[in-house]
Amino acid sequence: MRVSGNREGVNRHGYHQTGMHVTAQFQTAPPPLATDLTHSAWQAAAVLPLDRTWRGEAAPAGLDTTARALWTAGHLWFAFECAFTELDADTDYDVAIERVALWERDVCEAFVRSPQEPRLDSYKEFEVAPTGQWCDLAIHRPRVDVDWRWQSGMATAAEVDHGAGVWRAVMRIPFGAFGVTPAAGDRWHLNVFRISRLHGERHYLAYAPTGTDTPDFHVPERFVPLVFAP
Repeated sequence: MRVSGNREGVNRHGYHQTGMHVTAQFQTAPPPLATDLTHSAWQAAAVLPLDRTWRGEAAPAGLDTTARALWTAGHLWFAFECAFTELDADTDYDVAIERVALWERDVCEAFVRSPQEPRLDSYKEFEVAPTGQWCDLAIHRPRVDVDWRWQSGMATAAEVDHGAGVWRAVMRIPFGAFGVTPAAGDRWHLNVFRISRLHGERHYLAYAPTGTDTPDFHVPERFVPLVFAP
């Protein structure tokens, strides 16, 4: 396991600078769709700390969160590991059915913009909950033009380890969702987030803080490069 050094590009306000990026390592053999982050594929992935709020302040103690990204011939993968003291999650659900408005409860999110997007503020949104529930959206213009019925074909796995106070989740997203398959060295753009509850209060964590006055992840100008490493 290696810890990403990408935070060297964050200024004192938490906003990203040119040097900040996320590297997705290529894996010839796909990992299983499971939450075992000790698998060799995930151990080779850089560990991204979500240790800031959306405003760039230090994340509260007790909400330690990391994300990882990798890619295979057909998919983009994300994994999350989230410490918790309380969970806000559905108790009656079917993971085969999309959970619209999943962001109203505990969730991890990845917003990804490929070169196929027609605008700089167009991207795809992917979410996974501690239950394995999922949600995906095509954002044509944030809060103005959103395709709620869009289906990416994403798949998820999740588990809650109550004894350790950690939940883990994995998202597997086919490149068909983006209309393009990257080659080694290509650069897309993304940001990664977590919404959680601590002492009854909701907290909004971001890899690259968005810097808005109120919690808002839909700030594509704060996306950072996603580099597809060989």
